[in-house]
Amino acid sequence: MKLSTKLVVALVIAVAAIAGLLAYPYFSAPQPSCTTAWACASPYPLQGGSTTGVAGEQCIADSPSVYCVGGADASGAPRDDVYTATVSATGNITSWRQEPEAYPRDVAGESCAAASGFLFCVGGIHDNSGDDLAESYYAELSSNGSFGAWRSATPYPVPVDSESCVALSSHVYCVGGNNETDGTESTVTPSSSVWFTSVNSSGMGEWVRTTPYPSGIFAPSCFLAGDHVYCIGGSNGNGDPLGTAYFAPVTAEGVGEWALTTSYPIASVGPSCVTSSGSIYCVGGETARGQPPVFSNAVYSAQISSGGIGTWQQGPSYPRSVGTSCVTVQGNAYCVGGFDESSVGLEGTVNYAPLSSIPG
Repeated sequence: MKLSTKLVVALVIAVAAIAGLLAYPYFSAPQPSCTTAWACASPYPLQGGSTTGVAGEQCIADSPSVYCVGGADASGAPRDDVYTATVSATGNITSWRQEPEAYPRDVAGESCAAASGFLFCVGGIHDNSGDDLAESYYAELSSNGSFGAWRSATPYPVPVDSESCVALSSHVYCVGGNNETDGTESTVTPSSSVWFTSVNSSGMGEWVRTTPYPSGIFAPSCFLAGDHVYCIGGSNGNGDPLGTAYFAPVTAEGVGEWALTTSYPIASVGPSCVTSSGSIYCVGGETARGQPPVFSNAVYSAQISSGGIGTWQQGPSYPRSVGTSCVTVQGNAYCVGGFDESSVGLEGTVNYAPLSSIPG
């Protein structure tokens, strides 16, 4: 089975659509929605059947707004829904609104990055079989927190999901992911490829191959700080979670040589990481394969520099063991939904915490 499907779609199908009642006895009791450290915001409204929740969506922040694209619903189906929220003056999200401009395809496990006033999204899973897209799309971000119309951009060189894309100035860089070698989910491989392209109001230029990642990697968590890209964790070709971390310089000419830096404290697939003021903050992630898989509620932070990642410190635990999507706005981290390993299954809960409460 394709690893990305397992992380995003097959997990949802196994819990909610196919094995629902049979699988639930293997899960732990429901976990708390909120804690003193991690408050609850307005829940994410994506609904599948009678259940609200989302997994494999991509959330991006453009202060004071949060934008979330696609994701699988409780039935396991990728969706084209786009939701936005505005962070209030008190730091809360009190409501979500569905954008009239839906994404052009049903999608989950895509990767999105904001650059030059636009949101660019690449690849992703588009059906319940786990088949991938090479298509890329972009939309203008307006000052009132809404989207313009989605437009087609230069396709990725190969159908892909669970790659990690970042943006610096007028370029987007995408690392790893599961590449479909024949256009179907039956033949896939975690990729070491790194591609980049220029972006502007007319879309994307041609994708150019640059310095490969040190190994084939699926679902790493990559982020930019200054003129360096950092990537944490992910999964190898055997489906094993990794704790390795690498970083490399980025320029308009591509990505430079990758160097090993301080390992993440746990091996984790898809931890959700955000950066602010020279520090990185990471939440959750899958820590062991299985049916059901095992997720973490750990929160870690570290200082970052052009010399790599510093010493990791553990912060207040997340309320649930989960694979989620986090952003940072106005000094707070916001984490949206995800797959909860308890009997809750797919999560629609949105939690937030001040970054000042997480050592870093």
